[in-house]
Amino acid sequence: MSNHIDLSDFDLTGKRALVTGGGDGLGRQFTQALLDAGAEVIIASRRKEFLDTVVAELRGTYEKISAERCDVTNYDDVVALAQRVGHIDILVNSSGLAHRAPWWEEQSIDWKRIMTLNVEAPFWLSQLLLPGMIENNWGRIINISSIYGVVAGDESRYPGLGVHMPSYFTSKHALIGLTKFLAAQVAKSGVTVNALCPGSFDSPANRQYFSPGPLLDAVSEATPMGRIGSDRELRTAILFLAAPGSSFITGQALVVDGGWTIW
Repeated sequence: MSNHIDLSDFDLTGKRALVTGGGDGLGRQFTQALLDAGAEVIIASRRKEFLDTVVAELRGTYEKISAERCDVTNYDDVVALAQRVGHIDILVNSSGLAHRAPWWEEQSIDWKRIMTLNVEAPFWLSQLLLPGMIENNWGRIINISSIYGVVAGDESRYPGLGVHMPSYFTSKHALIGLTKFLAAQVAKSGVTVNALCPGSFDSPANRQYFSPGPLLDAVSEATPMGRIGSDRELRTAILFLAAPGSSFITGQALVVDGGWTIW
C-alpha cells in the first residue's frame, strides 16, 4: 500500500457526467468542477435556449460540455433523456425548487410539484442510469439535498423571510432517505450514492436574499464561520464525492455549511 496521496484519485478524465439543473445557480458550480477535473459533462434542464447560451459561454474554456433539454418532472422526458445520453458514470441530481407557503396554507398541487422535482426525478434518473453503472462496476450518484434535509429551520435566523417551506424541507429529507436506500442496494457494485447538503451560498437565485443587508448579517452571524460559502468550497465538495478516491464513502450526507448545523 502506498503512503502517499495520489492526485489521480481526483482525476475524472474519461468519465461522463450528467448534471440536471447544471446551467445555473449551484448546478453551474457542480458542472464546472467536474469539467475542471477532466470529465465530459452533459447539462440538462427545460430551457433549451438557456442551455445553448451556457454551453456557448463555457465552450471557450471547456470542450467537453454539451446540453440536453429535459423536463425532469415528466417521466417520458426523463426516459428519452436517458436513451439519448447513453452510459453515464456520474449523475448529479441538482434540479430543485422551493415553494414558500405556511404549512397550514400549502396546497396539494404545489406539494406534489415540489416532491416530483426534488424526489421523484432523482429516483427516475437513478432507476434508468444505475444499471449501466452497475454493469461497468463504477459509478457515482450525487443527490443535492440541503442543510434542511438534516435539520429543521429556525425562524430567528431569517429575519423578514422565515422558513415557510414545508414541501421543500420534506423533500430534502426524503432525498437523503432515497440516497441511503439506493446506497445500500448497490454497495457491492462499485457504485456509490451520496447526498451533498449545502448551507448558505451565493448564487443568482440567492442574491436577492444575500445582498448586503440585515438578512445576510443575520445568516452570517448564525454561522460559526461568520460568513456564507464560496464557489470554490462548493466545487471542492462535489469533486470529493465524484472522485475515484472516494470509493469507500456511500450513503452519506456531506454537509457543507460553515458549521451552521453544529449549534
